[in-house]
Amino acid sequence: PEVRAKRRFDELNEKGFMVTMDEVSKNIEVRDHTDTHRAESPLRKADDAIVLDNSDLNQEEQLAIALDLVRKRSVQSPV
Repeated sequence: PEVRAKRRFDELNEKGFMVTMDEVSKNIEVRDHTDTHRAESPLRKADDAIVLDNSDLNQEEQLAIALDLVRKRSVQSPV
């Protein structure tokens, strides 16, 4: 959550919005709670989902991991 808040904080500041890190963190926390607890179509991870924690990864590292996962799955269950 801290990494998401920092990214959002930086994005908002670049756009000229004057917000505090605490405000951004609280907003994300409230939004996540709302999304996961709503009555209709609550946001949740699929049972067979693969979670890629990209908190400390750049785009190239994320892509490399994702492609590796796809390759491994393709070998396990060819089309």
